[in-house]
Amino acid sequence: MSNRHWNFPVMVICKRTGKIYTVGTTKEALDMLLNAWPVAEGKAFMMALQVCADVESGIRQPLEARSSFVAAAREAGVPIETTMAE
Repeated sequence: MSNRHWNFPVMVICKRTGKIYTVGTTKEALDMLLNAWPVAEGKAFMMALQVCADVESGIRQPLEARSSFVAAAREAGVPIETTMAE
């Protein structure tokens, strides 16, 4: 799997620990969605999984993965900080 770097990382804040994770690649986003996400359901969550997989396959662009990851975070109530307007 490639890294597919994002121009603007997303900071994800863990509600339980307060720890901040920097997600700056499609692979990191996919890993977080699959292994550390608080919910495994929802339209935006499922879309983010598909878009990230598509980016890794070369079908879509990294910016699409970033946008879908942000949408999934909002849907799940995961606190995030971004460095560009969404």
